[in-house]
Parts: sequence; structure tokens; C-alpha cells
Amino acid sequence: MTAPTMKAHMMRLRLLPLLGLLSLPLSSAWAAHDGGAGQAPGRPPGFGTLRLDANPEKTFVSVFDDKGQQFAGAARLGKKAVSNSAGGSRALPRSIRATWRSGQPYLTSEGTWSGGTVMGDYTAAVAERIPQEVFDYIRQHGGALRLKLRIVDGAVLVGWDVEQFVKAQGPGTGGSGVQYAMAGGDFREDRVVNGKVVEPGWERVPPAPGRAVQQKQP
Repeated sequence: MTAPTMKAHMMRLRLLPLLGLLSLPLSSAWAAHDGGAGQAPGRPPGFGTLRLDANPEKTFVSVFDDKGQQFAGAARLGKKAVSNSAGGSRALPRSIRATWRSGQPYLTSEGTWSGGTVMGDYTAAVAERIPQEVFDYIRQHGGALRLKLRIVDGAVLVGWDVEQFVKAQGPGTGGSGVQYAMAGGDFREDRVVNGKVVEPGWERVPPAPGRAVQQKQP
């Protein structure tokens, strides 16, 4: 794949989430979710934002839901090369499958990576892992579920939290912004303020057969 072609593919992937955002009301991402109430029986609750990164860096990443449909992808991911997409409430997958590649993959007409060398192919449960307490919190306090995925060597990590928009309460109380609550799962990203890490994140890498869980600072 030539450099100009690669640049075009990366730009295309970056623009897809933005196109979804432009078609939705600004308030949709912050609307309180019912945590599954009123949904079809057996259907997992929804989520608002998807955060996708990797540690260490991974290339040509595709993420598929339990029905085999791609709902995320990126040409390059790292702790600082993060993909964020928001588009209102989307169905929470029961499980996901993530692949990453090296070499010279190409984008298919469906927008998935093909060719090159598959370096990792991992699956993980999603919906069943998120505690009911998270959805109860959303009912009581508002906000939307944020689903977080991180590709690591040998696994795909699943995390979550509640994303809330906070309005300024008055002069001297600070401006409006986003806050996160009820974080859980296999990892939490670094908390960064003005470009500086003010609270390091963590990872709990699922064990391979016969090996204990690895917990480390990413």
C-alpha cells in the first residue's frame, strides 16, 4: 500500500464517526438511558460512546460484534492514538471479536481490513460483564454508557463507565464539561488534564490457560 493510499484510508476511518455525530441531535449522547427497560426481551442494553485504543501500538484493527458486523476499526491505535465514536444509543454486543494486522492490508468495500498478516484475533464477552448497578446509576443520575476496548498483546480488554455532561453552576464554579463515573472492567485509561497525566490508568490482562491474571500500570 502506497503512502498516499494509506493516508486516504486513515482519513476515511477518522471521518466515519464524525459523520454519524453530525446526523444526530447534540443532546442524544447525553440522554439518560433506561438501562434496558422497555427493550425487547433478551436484548442487551445500549451504549452511547465507543472508545478504542491499544497498548502497545496496533495497526489495521477491525472490531466485530457477535453478529459478525464491524462496528469499529482504525489504521493505527495506541495509548495516544485513540478512536472515539458517539452516535446516540447503540445495541450493546453480547461479545466482540478484534483483529489486527501487519504488512500491507487493504480496505474492502465493506470498510474492513483484509490481506496482510493477521497478528492477533481475540474475542471477549461484553454485555454480561457490565453490572446492573451501572444501568441503575444511569437511571438515577443520567448520562450514557461508554464502552471501552483496548487491544493488547494476546487479548482484547473490555472496560466501561458512565459519561455525563456537567453544566456550570455559576460564576467561579468552573465551566461545563464531561465527567465519568462507575468505571469498571479490565482497564482504565490515563486521566489527562491539559496534556498531562494526572492519574495513571491500569490494566488487568486476562490470564492465558494456567497463568494468573496480570495487573500492571499500562
